[in-house]
Formats: sequence, structure tokens, C-alpha cells
Amino acid sequence: MYIDENVILGNNLPDRLQCDFKELQEYYNAGDWFMFDTVFEAVEASVKAYYLAGKISKEELNCIFKKFGIG
Repeated sequence: MYIDENVILGNNLPDRLQCDFKELQEYYNAGDWFMFDTVFEAVEASVKAYYLAGKISKEELNCIFKKFGIG
């Protein structure tokens, strides 16, 4: 479990995803690994759903995966 601070996500991502990423960051910063992992699983599924629905691009998907160590 990690967040790559060097990867910057664009502000054009859907608002709901941005809120999810903010929540993940808060748990990460607090060292609350249980909640981070719990929310992380839901966010990962949500990111994939946004991609499949055409709401984020493949490049954005790959950037998100890189930032959160998915895949």
C-alpha cells in the first residue's frame, strides 16, 4: 500500500473520484491502514468503472494506477 507523491493527477477527473482520492490520502497520512485498505478496494473498483464508462481516459487510468500502486 502506497501513494506515489511524485505522480500528480489532473483536476479534470470526476469530482467523486477526487473526493475518494482525498479520503485515501487522509487515511494514508494518518497511518490508518485498515481504513485505507477498506476504502482502497472500493476506489479501485470505482476507477475501473469510470474507465469502462468512458469517463476517464486510458492515460488517466494508468496515471491513477501508478499513483496508488494498482495493477
